[in-house]
Amino acid sequence: MKQLFIFFSLGLVFASCVSKKKYLSLKEDNIDLQDDNSDLVAAVNRVSFVNDSLKKQINFLDSLLRIADTKNNSSGGAISSDASGKAKTVPVISKTAEYDKKALYIYNIPNYIFWPTSVKADKFLIGTIGESKMNSALGAFMYGKNIRHLPAFVEPYAPAPGKFYHMIFISEGKQKEFQKIKKELKDQPVLLLVENQSLEKIGAHINFYVEGEKIKFNINKKSIERSGMNVSDQLIKLSQAN
Repeated sequence: MKQLFIFFSLGLVFASCVSKKKYLSLKEDNIDLQDDNSDLVAAVNRVSFVNDSLKKQINFLDSLLRIADTKNNSSGGAISSDASGKAKTVPVISKTAEYDKKALYIYNIPNYIFWPTSVKADKFLIGTIGESKMNSALGAFMYGKNIRHLPAFVEPYAPAPGKFYHMIFISEGKQKEFQKIKKELKDQPVLLLVENQSLEKIGAHINFYVEGEKIKFNINKKSIERSGMNVSDQLIKLSQAN
């Protein structure tokens, strides 16, 4: 019996030693794991710091690109030099895109113009003056569309008794005829659209111009009102923001 007790005691001591060794081993493993975790956290922090630095550099480069783009657009396009070495403006937008965008504007602008109730018409007629590809672009864009609940038509301007043009588009090549057209209309409620900024001062209602790759327009509110129409403030804001 005594021998059995001694043997049992030795077993407990041995088991205790094994458990203690296992505990120390697990403790060391845990310390190593914590060290590895600390290293991993440090590595993640370093990566995060690098990413933040890269983001700042990218944002800075984007800012420089936006500034350069703004300078180019404010000058009307990219800058190059001609044979004499003088700087000149190179258009950014193609003529096809220019015509398409102008046609889109002309289609939407009447939604912000208010003609007097005395105007009676069964169609929304747009007259064009001057030979320009803009005429065909307008005709194609307006085909089958309605403007202010009226079917839209585009044709060369040809005044006749009983015919009313809601809008007249005067192409750039015919700006010299503007004064004649203005006199013929005698302040009738006809919206005059031009492509010459200087004509705003002598009665043109809306002027389209190209700036870089954008089509912009100016509104002559006083001139529109003198012709018997009203213009929405929203359109004026759009012209200032476009």
